[in-house]
Amino acid sequence: MRAKKQLGQHFLIDKSVILRIISNISNQCSSEIPLLEVGPGQGAITLELLKDYPEFKAVELDKDMIEILRLHLKPDQLIN
Repeated sequence: MRAKKQLGQHFLIDKSVILRIISNISNQCSSEIPLLEVGPGQGAITLELLKDYPEFKAVELDKDMIEILRLHLKPDQLIN
């Protein structure tokens, strides 16, 4: 999958960075509150957030990414 420059896409693949981001989110946000991820792309952070945040939703514009995200998200969790 190639990043679309017009959408400002960058794909996060470094697992240590993903885990640091998740750690920071967990320290700041209770798992009991709704969480919204804007531009989840291929879901690198999304898959980790789904484990702890049952009230999770994601907003994605890229139709190619939506197809990938549909494999992991419930229909009511994905906004496009």
